[in-house]
Amino acid sequence: MSAAKADPQRAFRAGLGACDLDGDREGLADTSPPRAMGPNEAVVLAMRRLPGVNDPKAAFETGRALRILAKLLDEAGAPGRVSEQFRDNLVAAAIAHAGRKPGRPWNAEDTMAMFVELFRRVCAASEADCAMIERRLLSWVREELRPWPGGRRAARKPARAPALHLAA
Repeated sequence: MSAAKADPQRAFRAGLGACDLDGDREGLADTSPPRAMGPNEAVVLAMRRLPGVNDPKAAFETGRALRILAKLLDEAGAPGRVSEQFRDNLVAAAIAHAGRKPGRPWNAEDTMAMFVELFRRVCAASEADCAMIERRLLSWVREELRPWPGGRRAARKPARAPALHLAA
């Protein structure tokens, strides 16, 4: 008998930081949902599922990336309709991606690439600016997303002491 696979939609909700919808979690039943700090975060936290995601790890990472983007939009003062449009485009892209059967699931990197494309179109940013933003967002997401629940953090190499250059 094979091991039961985790539900990708529950993993997505966990990535968002939202409470469990089924109420079968251990602990207090009265646990309150996370508080949204702004309109964009509220839009994201209201999501119950992300159609098209079929891998729990990738779904969790996508949820975390989406929450990070919502916080970023709130900090920039963007109205909630920006997240609504991004959410709708994300759902369509994840469904189309799943329909193509590319061999890999939709993930956080795809979500960030989609956000950078939106930024490029809306702000008419240069390619250099977009590349820098994407690099920084991806490094932020990778730091935020590792390890995912149940995963192990890779051992970090100790920082190497700078070499001493002594004058003779």
